[in-house]
Amino acid sequence: ALGQTLDTLGLSYEMVAELPGNLSPYRRIFVCLGLYPNNHELTPDEGQALAEYLDNGGQLYMEGGDTWFWDSATAVHPYFNINGLSDGANDAGPIQGASGTFTEGMYFNYQGANSFIDHIAPLGGAFAIFLNVTPAYINGIAYDGGSYRTIGTSFEFGSLVDGTSPSTKE
Repeated sequence: ALGQTLDTLGLSYEMVAELPGNLSPYRRIFVCLGLYPNNHELTPDEGQALAEYLDNGGQLYMEGGDTWFWDSATAVHPYFNINGLSDGANDAGPIQGASGTFTEGMYFNYQGANSFIDHIAPLGGAFAIFLNVTPAYINGIAYDGGSYRTIGTSFEFGSLVDGTSPSTKE
């Protein structure tokens, strides 16, 4: 779904199953870790490589149902300013954009993988951008670190169901 959306927007991208050895050529990186039982836990080396990428001014989107609470934190996790509150349940959706943010007015039904969706909260200067409607909890957080930017979600982008604009993946 991410590739299809980038195609629709006419943006070039490279899709890989493993992090390349050199991340410096990339302006933005999207890391899709999946949801249990089809998920990937970041290794310490992967987390360190992503942290170094952010140290060099990168922009990183990372999604995963277990990465924020259940999985072991890596060097990159603190860059998101996300506090993992609980392991969550099979309860994602509908999902709406948070008021006063760039996602305001968005509303998505959620269809697809939906297990152990971490419940998260912003730390420091981070802010909620996506909220689960029922039950109510935060599932998307953005942070502007000055020299780098991050977005972290506990749901899968590909499971958002497009609605009427602005509620589309584009």
